[in-house]
Amino acid sequence: MNFRGLFLSGLVLLTLSFNLQAKLYSSPILTEAHNLLVNQPERTLTITQSYLKTRRLSQPQDPSRVHLNGEADHSTRTPLNTINALQLQAQALSLLQRPEQAISVIKKAEKKALNNKFMFSVFESRILLAQFYWVNLSNSATALKILNTLSVEIKHSPPIKLTSQVHELKYQSLMLRARIESSLGNDEAAEKLFIKAKGYLAAFDDKDETINYQLTLGQHYLRHHHYDMALDRLLSGYWLAVEHEDQPQIARANYELAQLFEERHVFDKALEHATQAGEFFERYKQTQQLAKTLTLIASIYEQQGRYNLALVHYFNALDQENQLKHDLRSASLRLNIARVYLHLYNYSKTEQYIVQARNLALQGGNENIVAESQILQGQLELEKGALDDAITSLQAGLISASRIGATNLQLMGESILSKAFEKQNDYYNALLSQRRYEQLYVGKQKNATKSNTEVFKQQQKMMERSLKLEEMEREQFINKNALYKQQQISLTLMGGLVIMLLLLWRRQHINKQLKQQLTKLTTDYYTHPRSGLRNLRMLNARLANSLQQSSANFEQWHLGEIINEPLSDRLRFALFEVSFLKHISLEKGYQQGLAAEKEFGNYLQLQVLEPARIYHFSDAMFLYIEPNARLSCDPRQLADSIQQLIDNYTQPLNIENSLQIGMAEYPFLPRSYTAINDQELIDILLMAVDAGISLNHKQPGSHWVHLSAIDAAPAASFVSDNIRRSCVEGIEKGLVKVRSSTNSDVIWNYDHNPNKDIN
Repeated sequence: MNFRGLFLSGLVLLTLSFNLQAKLYSSPILTEAHNLLVNQPERTLTITQSYLKTRRLSQPQDPSRVHLNGEADHSTRTPLNTINALQLQAQALSLLQRPEQAISVIKKAEKKALNNKFMFSVFESRILLAQFYWVNLSNSATALKILNTLSVEIKHSPPIKLTSQVHELKYQSLMLRARIESSLGNDEAAEKLFIKAKGYLAAFDDKDETINYQLTLGQHYLRHHHYDMALDRLLSGYWLAVEHEDQPQIARANYELAQLFEERHVFDKALEHATQAGEFFERYKQTQQLAKTLTLIASIYEQQGRYNLALVHYFNALDQENQLKHDLRSASLRLNIARVYLHLYNYSKTEQYIVQARNLALQGGNENIVAESQILQGQLELEKGALDDAITSLQAGLISASRIGATNLQLMGESILSKAFEKQNDYYNALLSQRRYEQLYVGKQKNATKSNTEVFKQQQKMMERSLKLEEMEREQFINKNALYKQQQISLTLMGGLVIMLLLLWRRQHINKQLKQQLTKLTTDYYTHPRSGLRNLRMLNARLANSLQQSSANFEQWHLGEIINEPLSDRLRFALFEVSFLKHISLEKGYQQGLAAEKEFGNYLQLQVLEPARIYHFSDAMFLYIEPNARLSCDPRQLADSIQQLIDNYTQPLNIENSLQIGMAEYPFLPRSYTAINDQELIDILLMAVDAGISLNHKQPGSHWVHLSAIDAAPAASFVSDNIRRSCVEGIEKGLVKVRSSTNSDVIWNYDHNPNKDIN
């Protein structure tokens, strides 16, 4: 469209504004001025002028730290912030179409940076200077000369030590040079510069700048009608911006995509993207971008023949441009409005807006708008039937279009002029105009063919890249499936291992619980429920084994299998009855009896130490067993020990301490270890205790009775089914010695009478 060339400078400044987004300012005032730069350059200019005027310049003592200095003191400004303020002021002046002042201010910033040896700011200022010469003065030669000199100076500038700063400066310089070459029509040179700039972009890995690079390269391809490449880059930039939720860049990408689809006559997609861009610009009151977007939407409606909608959007765009005081853009919009009115056959309005557009263009010195207004004026006069005036206007417009090389305007002018001559019956000149039109069209087609050839080459590269990408995607898919299967196998194995570990843990836990239960049951089974001592079951289980082991050792000695007689296997037994336990429950109650019996059991457990052991034989009777390594021992000593054990417990409690003790040794028969078993030995002890009880009846108090067979006692005398009867007979025959705590005769139980059977 014709208006696109008129908006070139605005598009470039918009692009550069995105490049400056990453710059940070230590002063909040300058940050605010920077944020207002694109949409409200007048406010930026006012803020920076006030900042420079109201604050005095400070001199930092350490210049190396100046880049990190803030401004806690609001009455001063650092040299670096002074330079930043001048740069912002210059950019605002450039946007306000005051290039001479912008160049003067940026040179002042460059000089101040040079005086303070801020080489990075010096080079930044020179890049802006080149930008002003190109954008505002259309002086590409001077801009390129500045950039060429800058490249040499950056290369040989020792003060800049940070690699990232060098890369940033080179990147900005290359991008500006590439845009200039692109605007000059040097497609290949611009593309090489873009590729070189991409290398520096990769060095400092800036996501925002990556998006800007893609969109700028897309603009380049769009300008040179490489639509496929432009679509590829613009869509890449768009989706990157969507991924990073960068709304300003999304709006910019939408605008560029709308331009692309509008040129390719895909009007529905063009309207969709343009509408999305316009919504963003309107929401954030970005007047300049909104005006351009409204113009683009109006152009789309005009090409669709929806002239009323086109007029509405053209007028809305004109209101925005009038607020911005952009006379040339207002002139272009008025020309577009005139063309729409011409389609609507409103000749008076068409004439009115053509005159307004021409006057503004003449004031601004824009020959392109002047030429187009003359051609449109000729078309209007042709419609009104003023053929001579139409031919004059068209010829004047064609001369201007030819002078500035506006091929599209020449084609339009020659086509209309041919019709004018034909209506005037001047067929010769009509034919000449038609031939000139065809020559221009052929030239344009050659350029289009050349462009299509380049597009084909680009499409071939894209196809090759697409095939490689498909192959890589296929390999990635295969690898992904293999990885997925491996992960599933690993997860299955890990799951099975976890289940096995859980089962093993559960089994171990159950085994532990069962062992604990078994231990508790075993303990309960072999423990007396009241005293907590070993009970009769434990005695029966262990005593037999112990006596069998002693008998086996004796037999080995007797047969000569061991050298020394196993004296250490001899045992001494004492079965005693504690009198106070029989009466405590009757006297103090059941609960008190249980407590006393438990306490007494705990006491005995603490006092009787290994290798001796004690068993709770029955209610008030306890069996004490200890090793007896000596062949002869005094039973009184053992009885006194047991009595002392009981006295230590009963005296503090002031309770009865009488005992009846029956004692014997194992083996009972010194010459025959195996003649008397465990049950018979216990029977002998019970008989001795019973004798002690009978002594207690005669003489109250503690008594003990000790039974022991003489060394020559024959085993045959004790071979009987009634050990008690055998013992009584042995006592009468002198085979069993009786010792007691008193000199009184021991009267044995009537059941032991040899004349009475005991069953």
